[in-house]
Amino acid sequence: MKYLFLIALPLLLMAENLEVLYPKVKTSNIYKSKNEAIKTKFQNKSASLYKDSWQIGAGLGYADVRDGSDNGSEYQLSLGKSFTLNSGGVDDFVRQNSHYASLQTEILENRLSAQLWRLYGNYCITMDALQAKAELASVYDAISKHIQKGVEYGEFDSGKAIMAQLSLENVNLQISKLENILQQYELSIKRVVPFDGQFECKSLEVDLGKLFDPEYSALLPMLQSKKNVDTLSSTITKQSTNSLNLNGLYTREIDTDRYMLNISMPLAIGEKNQARRAAAMSQLEATNYEMAYFQNSYKNETITLKRRLEIYKKYLFTSEEYIKKNADILIEQSNMRFRAGEESFISMLKATQTKLQMIETILGLKIDRHNAVAKYMNDYAVNPKEIIK
Repeated sequence: MKYLFLIALPLLLMAENLEVLYPKVKTSNIYKSKNEAIKTKFQNKSASLYKDSWQIGAGLGYADVRDGSDNGSEYQLSLGKSFTLNSGGVDDFVRQNSHYASLQTEILENRLSAQLWRLYGNYCITMDALQAKAELASVYDAISKHIQKGVEYGEFDSGKAIMAQLSLENVNLQISKLENILQQYELSIKRVVPFDGQFECKSLEVDLGKLFDPEYSALLPMLQSKKNVDTLSSTITKQSTNSLNLNGLYTREIDTDRYMLNISMPLAIGEKNQARRAAAMSQLEATNYEMAYFQNSYKNETITLKRRLEIYKKYLFTSEEYIKKNADILIEQSNMRFRAGEESFISMLKATQTKLQMIETILGLKIDRHNAVAKYMNDYAVNPKEIIK
């Protein structure tokens, strides 16, 4: 009864499919945390360029005049403001930096969605294997009961009963292992998105044409935006003057009211500013190398994955149905001949063990194929919901 319940499990539970989980990515704590970090970095960078701050000051003193004239208190008030020169260039930088931040957020969402796609797919592939092993366990269970009855009537020796029971327990252990793996996948999925329920497995096949189309990768636009930001940053740091300070001062002395207006213009020269310019140039060079690396790796990894998927298609999908069908026929025929006394118990066990090995092999190949596609999605920030068939 346990095995029939496992087979029917996905149909009995209130289930949700992956399409329902994608919108929940933005509500997850991991997304919110990383998104806030992106915003903070953007705000700090923008704030460092603007100099339009106000300053206010006051002073109080006492004058003790030695020649005997009036003594008394003195005080001063000051009001100043710093202005950003070339504010147009700074505004351009802030706009580009804002666009760059939004693309980073898009990459964050795409990669979390790709992680969700990977975990969900692994869950569904493992569930298929679990159901196949549960079906096979019911066959082992029937064989074990048949052997046990034969032992009672003297048709079989007790050794065969032990072998049959050990084979059944071996399948049970494998089922238990897969159940634990499913629980781990569930926990990992719930770490990515807020979700409390069961999963409905649907086809996760992707449109390979879209997968390998650079238009669906958010990484290249982000790198191009980053290059624009770094170029503007380098231009700003090369300017000899970046700000203007204006300061008004009023001083009330014992017998004098004094008004002054001061203007100062900090010069972007010296070792500190040279280091800032060198850092900006190095950052621009690093971004150029990063873009070149992306273009090279994208091309090579695309070719490699295409070939890998062709191999999977040739040796996995074309063989899976044949293997399942003929393994089931072999088990059924062996079981019938065994019950009729025409085939040995060992031969019948080998038939069931063959299918068990096939289930494990197919499980491993499907997991490898799925994870290879998921890694490509993650590396190049492809959102799976945009390319699912």
